[in-house]
Amino acid sequence: MKDYRIGIIGAGSIVESNHLPAIASLSQVGFAWIYDKNAARSAMVSKMYGVPVLEEASFDRAIGEVDICLLGIPYGTRKPYVDLCRQGSKAIVIEKPFAFSKEEHLAVCEGFSDWAIAVNFQRRFYRSVDILRQINRTRPLGHLRSVRFIQGNFTLKGGSGYLSSASLAGGGVIAESASHILDIILLITGAKNVRLLEIRSLHQDGLDYDSVFDSLITTEDAEIPVHCEISTLRNLAGGLYLEFDNGLLTCDLSPDGKIFLRNKVNSSIEYSLTGEGSYESAQCQATRINEAFLIFWQQFVLGLQKKEVNLTSASSSVLTSSWLEGIYKRIKI
Repeated sequence: MKDYRIGIIGAGSIVESNHLPAIASLSQVGFAWIYDKNAARSAMVSKMYGVPVLEEASFDRAIGEVDICLLGIPYGTRKPYVDLCRQGSKAIVIEKPFAFSKEEHLAVCEGFSDWAIAVNFQRRFYRSVDILRQINRTRPLGHLRSVRFIQGNFTLKGGSGYLSSASLAGGGVIAESASHILDIILLITGAKNVRLLEIRSLHQDGLDYDSVFDSLITTEDAEIPVHCEISTLRNLAGGLYLEFDNGLLTCDLSPDGKIFLRNKVNSSIEYSLTGEGSYESAQCQATRINEAFLIFWQQFVLGLQKKEVNLTSASSSVLTSSWLEGIYKRIKI
């Protein structure tokens, strides 16, 4: 007998390729049903994982049969399902982007226990991210002085499906892709506040395609400038760059991404961190994408069992929504 039954709303590629294999590996969670407005998608995923397909007419009743709902559907279509889960006191996992303001973020969370509503910022569990957090916390290179984040891949195809509509997607490449890294930057730095200073953006109808912006992160003891370039119109030498007193760290932020240290004499070496962190921390260091999804779900279920917040909890990413608020207020002017 499983401890929790899960209903899945949305049968897109991220659900099929990432969430379903992770959930299937959990001993405490069993599949109740999957629903997608595209019946062919639901049927295909049902055959792959043996998840019963839910018909739309049965939806209100079926919500009562589950303990957890996964919302793997576009931002602009979620509200009715969030409301049903809130009314039924169901735990819920929501794909990013979660919200585009602090006010909206808190409104979505209202009525849920803090440990029962999660945002799928699974990259928080990458090994590379945990190492960078440790370096910043233990300061072997001195204080962190600045951050740069570069992401640029030229594409001719543009957005398609829900990604071509700001009302469905919420925004463009920053919301859909780079929000993961903005969230990671806040996590690594231990940010208490973040403020957008200036932004230059090529955008249309609320969808951003190429943006350059500067922000200021406030921590307990410092102010750290952050420069970001995020584009689907230019090929850029991407990565995360953290400048410390005694060196520059660079990382591509893949799960097992190598971290390179460029020291004062401009030589580059691979940085290796050993002997830091606890055993529990080591168990939450993913070196593959699907492993990050598995760790995310393990941690979310653990939070439900213990009634404790952790890195999956929506309450831990309010500042990410605040940063997106500052960015998209300027973009949508």
